[in-house]
Amino acid sequence: MSIQWNEENLSLLGKSFLLNVISNMRFEESRVRFGETGKGTQPNYQITFPNQRVWTVRGSSHETYEDAEKFNSERISIPFSLAVVRAALQKC
Repeated sequence: MSIQWNEENLSLLGKSFLLNVISNMRFEESRVRFGETGKGTQPNYQITFPNQRVWTVRGSSHETYEDAEKFNSERISIPFSLAVVRAALQKC
């Protein structure tokens, strides 16, 4: 099963998960892309910071995903801004 993340369903990730994502994003200009290959409960994600540095994060721990510098762009969502993630949190 796979899931396609969009502004309408990001809130399904839940309050605790989204709070961790927001904390990891750090800057207003950061963008996050979520993995779309699992069940959608704790997807891995990657954050692109304003300086274009990419950080891959394990969704289960919200710590660095050591096995990849970047995820396959065909298997992750469109980029979401910090404002969009905050709006999803408000829907939880």
